[in-house]
Amino acid sequence: MAMNGSADLGNWWQALWAASADDAEAIHTAYQQIENAGLIPKVTVHRYLCGRCGPLATVIRLGDKTIARTVDYKYSRGLNLRQSVAAARERNTLDGERHWPSCTYDVDALARCGPQAGFDVTCRHVTTTVAAADVLALTRDVKPGHPGKPTRL
Repeated sequence: MAMNGSADLGNWWQALWAASADDAEAIHTAYQQIENAGLIPKVTVHRYLCGRCGPLATVIRLGDKTIARTVDYKYSRGLNLRQSVAAARERNTLDGERHWPSCTYDVDALARCGPQAGFDVTCRHVTTTVAAADVLALTRDVKPGHPGKPTRL
């Protein structure tokens, strides 16, 4: 992926989006390819951090689409047992037990589900839901690549 500027990224995103039959997969693929190309800083509009362990989520903008990606996390053994069932842990974790993978979210689509809809951010110190409508309000006037001060959770 060779990109020279935000117009190139916007055109690339529009082509990827138009060619995809699965919106969630297109969003995940787009984020992954941009991350692999080292371009996340160019499209970042906000970040969420734990004051103790660092990054929890990054919010980017591609064209008119706002996308959030959370980081991998591990629950403590006890919390993991309370929060999930064995079949889900085996099917959905990276290690078959308690190492949960990052998730990529269409923030615009979540916001259309109502004011309470959002995405979870998790680490050993913080577990909270970030409301999609709040993300959109916070990033409305932010230019990609100039995210400003992160939100500490």
